[in-house]
Amino acid sequence: MKAADFLITYEGFAPRAMWDVNAWRIGYGSDTHTDATGAVRKVQQGDTTTPTDARRDLDRRISKEFIPKIINKIGADTWAAMPEGTRTALISIAYNYGNVPKQAIIKAAQSRDLTTLAKVWTESTYNDNKKLPENVRNALRKRRAKEAALIAADAASTGATGTNTTKIAALAFILGGIALLTQ
Repeated sequence: MKAADFLITYEGFAPRAMWDVNAWRIGYGSDTHTDATGAVRKVQQGDTTTPTDARRDLDRRISKEFIPKIINKIGADTWAAMPEGTRTALISIAYNYGNVPKQAIIKAAQSRDLTTLAKVWTESTYNDNKKLPENVRNALRKRRAKEAALIAADAASTGATGTNTTKIAALAFILGGIALLTQ
């Protein structure tokens, strides 16, 4: 699953439970643990995990928690019409924020104009997380730029509705370059 691989890149792996903002988290930034039988429980202080167990939990959360949240926000038909890179970006932002965080992103997704969605993506989230240290904010901006680059690449490859493909390709190139430069 491309989305899980993307999340693993940005979330990193924590073998031991760590407190993060509002919950104990483990594995790939999760506040839950899914065992081999599929049983789910909240992460507690002192918990440990393996990459295999953490991946199981991540896959479950993507399919059972975050995709349904996204569909609830943008609609099943819109979700079904989205290319893989755009779906990955939507899953990543929902995982990071707990849901699709901005009305502007929801409206742009519902319009199915991927060029607009890529543009709104970084603009609407740029000044988020003002209470976090600047280095953390910059890391989140890089993640948003990489997500927007995935959307712009989809726009370029699908000839997004109502847009000029050359402009889309240029936007994908620029956003991809920004993501690489800021890593």
